[in-house]
Amino acid sequence: MDKEQETQYQKAHQLLDDHRWLAAAAILEELINVAPNDTVTEKLVFALYQAKQYARAFAYFIEQPTVFIDNQRNVKLAVRLLLHNQSYIVARLFIGELPLAWQDELNDLVATSEEQARDKYQTTIQTRLRSFYHLGDCSLGEQQERVSEAQQLPLKEYLTGAQFLLRDPFTHQLIKASLIDTLRQLGVRQKVVVRWLNGHEYIVVPATVPALDIMPVAQALHAELANRLGNRNPSELQLASQELQMQLMILYPLVNEKITDVKAWVAYLIGKIRGEKVPVDPAIARLQDELGKIIDDLSQKD
Repeated sequence: MDKEQETQYQKAHQLLDDHRWLAAAAILEELINVAPNDTVTEKLVFALYQAKQYARAFAYFIEQPTVFIDNQRNVKLAVRLLLHNQSYIVARLFIGELPLAWQDELNDLVATSEEQARDKYQTTIQTRLRSFYHLGDCSLGEQQERVSEAQQLPLKEYLTGAQFLLRDPFTHQLIKASLIDTLRQLGVRQKVVVRWLNGHEYIVVPATVPALDIMPVAQALHAELANRLGNRNPSELQLASQELQMQLMILYPLVNEKITDVKAWVAYLIGKIRGEKVPVDPAIARLQDELGKIIDDLSQKD
């Protein structure tokens, strides 16, 4: 901050001490536009929260949530702000990234808020759940929007909707993968059933599934791809890596079950990109071709 900005910040700080929340927020909003920093963000969100301007406070918080993880006071402010905006799933995901010693108390706070919401916002919750349930009727873009909106459901209702959608043949496979990943982050330990691309159903315990980027098979595939292409053809490596990542996102959480031969998988992928026929297990060719159609369809919709 320059001298004038520092003067304005000190003025805002005094207004906060005087509990003049909106006046302080007005100055801090001007400062954040010209001299953004973590301290200004923290004070601004606090001022707007105290002024009960929860939607405005949420907008600034969500841009820099990591500003609020350094101490318990800020963490509680962040969680309460999320709850005032009925962002129950986001609150739980936020808590899941915090030190374990803080989590029980904060999760109890969320659970209490969810119970109160069931009494106070029963009709709203049912409307959101109904929209979540019928997600499969929509385009992928709208499915993604409804998944985002469903994060305003309490955990029990969110899990009910997610379990239904994971078995719905009309839910896009990318959405199913996203739901499993969210349930993983939420630490859901109960079994869920996923209807997969081939129409078969698989039992998954989300909390026991690794994140995609640390799955050994996913890491081995990227390593094999880099080993095969390396610096010899950077543009081809980039194209193949993007295709592989999309394949893995669609296959999640069944990456380990579906890719059992890393070298053959990568060889066929490189061959496809080069327009060459590579002799591999027919099952690998069929699955990659199916994934290719899904990815091509996504590209056309973009």
